[in-house]
This record gives sequence, C-alpha cells and structure tokens, in this order.
Amino acid sequence: MANVKEIYITKELAEKFNMTPNYIIQVARGLGLDDTEMREAGKRTYLFSKEAVEKIGEKLNKGK
Repeated sequence: MANVKEIYITKELAEKFNMTPNYIIQVARGLGLDDTEMREAGKRTYLFSKEAVEKIGEKLNKGK
C-alpha cells in the first residue's frame, strides 16, 4: 500500500516547486508519467506519487 503522506496533489506540487499548477501538469505530461505515477483526481487536479515528484523535481532543476 502507498503511504498517503507520499502522495501530492497538483496544488501542493506547485507550492513545493514555486510554479503554477498548470505548469506542473504540463511538465508531468511532458515526462510521460504512467498511471502509477500520476492520475486525474478531478478537474485540473492530479495525484502524484513520490517517484513522480522526484522526476518532476529533476526536470525542473535541469531547467535552471
């Protein structure tokens, strides 16, 4: 079972990386995350696994 403390919603990731939620979604889609890493949880709201957060963080840090 997944630990819910390791699951992030779009808004939380946006705050963590100081980006807009729309940009976080765009980056995540660009990475081609699968259903175990990212899934839709409502209109413009997604759930992200710990692995997805790490991949998104790596991608955003490379852009700096």
